[in-house]
Amino acid sequence: MRITLLLLVLLFSGSLYAQSKLIDSLLGELSKAETDSARVMLNCSLSKQYALTDAVKSKEYGQAAYDLATAAGFEVGRAKALTLLGNSALVMGDYGKAMEHYFQALALGKQLNDTATLISSYINLGNVYNKIQDSKRAINHYLLATALAQKANDTIRLGSAYNNLGDIYEDQGKYSTALNYYKQATKLQEGAGDKKGWAISLLNIGNIHLHLGQAEHGLPYLFKSVSLNEEIQNDMIKMAALGKIAEIYLATGNKAKALRYAQQSFDMAKKTESTKKIVEASLLMQKVYAALNNYKQSYEYLSIYTKHKEELDNESRARVEAEITAKYEIAQKEQENQRLKAEQEKQAAEIQYQHYTLILEGTIILLMLVLLIVLFLGWQRQRAAYAKLQDAHYLMQTQNAEITAQRNEISTQAKVLQEQNERLGRHDAFKNKVFTIISHDLRGPFYSIKSILGLAQARTLPEADVKRIFNLLGRDMDVAMAMLDNVLIWAKAQLEESCIKVEPVNLHRIAEENMELVRSQANDKGVKLLNYVTPGATALADKERLNFVLRNLLTNAVKFSYPGGQVSFKVEEQADKVVVLVSDNGKGMSPANVANLFSERRFTTLGTSGEKGTGLGLMLCRELLESFSGQISVQSEDGKGSVFAVSLPRTSIEVSHEEVQLEPELA
Repeated sequence: MRITLLLLVLLFSGSLYAQSKLIDSLLGELSKAETDSARVMLNCSLSKQYALTDAVKSKEYGQAAYDLATAAGFEVGRAKALTLLGNSALVMGDYGKAMEHYFQALALGKQLNDTATLISSYINLGNVYNKIQDSKRAINHYLLATALAQKANDTIRLGSAYNNLGDIYEDQGKYSTALNYYKQATKLQEGAGDKKGWAISLLNIGNIHLHLGQAEHGLPYLFKSVSLNEEIQNDMIKMAALGKIAEIYLATGNKAKALRYAQQSFDMAKKTESTKKIVEASLLMQKVYAALNNYKQSYEYLSIYTKHKEELDNESRARVEAEITAKYEIAQKEQENQRLKAEQEKQAAEIQYQHYTLILEGTIILLMLVLLIVLFLGWQRQRAAYAKLQDAHYLMQTQNAEITAQRNEISTQAKVLQEQNERLGRHDAFKNKVFTIISHDLRGPFYSIKSILGLAQARTLPEADVKRIFNLLGRDMDVAMAMLDNVLIWAKAQLEESCIKVEPVNLHRIAEENMELVRSQANDKGVKLLNYVTPGATALADKERLNFVLRNLLTNAVKFSYPGGQVSFKVEEQADKVVVLVSDNGKGMSPANVANLFSERRFTTLGTSGEKGTGLGLMLCRELLESFSGQISVQSEDGKGSVFAVSLPRTSIEVSHEEVQLEPELA
């Protein structure tokens, strides 16, 4: 007994090893597959292999094949994947899902006119109906498969159909008829080399001998089925064959052998994780242990059977399958009705169209005759009237076009004149403001010069007082000269307004150049000049006008910085503009002064070392910046310094970093 058991274990291990090698080979091919169709078929092959041992993995690979085939539009592969998914669901006892997949495969087979898919689908649907004890529908589907297989000379599927018909008649108690179908199936399957189908038919022949009262006569068929299943690594059918061997030994009183084969069948059922197979195998184990009077083990297997049996719930599944079948049949009938209705509507539409066409043709002919007569009688008169109307229409169109063009030109000129008037008004007001400031500010220094010259001629003041007064006068003259310089630059800008040269400007270089111009003034006050502008920063501007603005802002920043303070240049790049920031940490401004800084109200304050200003610089800065689409703003806090922001249009042109060297600190 031990030798026989050991031999079976070794044979089973060898089968698993051979199957494992085949699966490894398929996985290797799958990793190298280059086309979607190849990947679909390899996943199908893996699903088919795992169907023999592992229903869960078989389902996973079947689903992968279905997803790939659907994405690639590979309908033949999708039909094959649906069949494999149905097989996995059937093995796991999920008859509803199995039927759903088989019906989908059947629909694809009809769409593709694929006879093989149609035969397999009819056989598989018959299997499901057989499982839910709907023998009428099962036989109907098997006969449909048989007719197609005979017509196509498909002996493998014909053998499968015969075998399944034998199942139906066996369930009905017609054992002789069933045995006849089984033998026809084995003959076809053996001749075609269909070992899987042959093994199933042999299993059925062995099993039917139990019902014929010739149990021992069924053992050779069952052992042959086990042998064939080991060759093809079909553990599912092998498991069933081992169970039937156990039943025969139990029926003939050989309880020890019955337990051995029943245990092998149960162990294999657990590996498949199929609820249906576990139910069958656990019930057999319960019967064997009960026969051996081992009621403890018998009760344990009865518990296993009860637990898994509840999961199947055949009645609920039968309702689901019936609903799916009804929906499919209704859908088929509805499609047929719609097709017939569409054909009838098409025919009616064609007849109606022909009728309307005849009426329309007759009407058109009649109308054409009438029109020809009317046209012949009134042709000359209409021709003359049409010619006059056409001439009048052309003249009117020409006049309208001229009027429209004149109106557009007048409107354009009016807009231009209005813009020029507004611009001239602004310039005139600004000019008047500038000249008012100049006349007021220059009067003081000139009066001072006149007075000092008079005192100098009279020689009534000591030389020390004269020197002090001349120093004060020198400061006033510096302020006056600065004011005149600003006014000259502004006047030049007014003369050259029509030829503003806006171009990409290197902001780092222009910052360096203007720092050089005020370096002496900054060094005298001990103020550090810092350039944080990146070498490649650029913006669109008129270089000369921007130089004036930045120099003015830089001079003011030094003027209002305390000794030891610092003035810095920075650049912030935004989505549509570049902002140049001139910052100082000097005396800052009050909110009231900030509010009036760019208004028409002129004011000036002394620097941190008593430097005077003209009050014109920032007004001119704003005027010049606006001439090339720039803007200026300020943020300041009294006692903490100021930040002037000059906003300039962006440019996509970048200046090479090699043109300048970054030197952040200048003093």
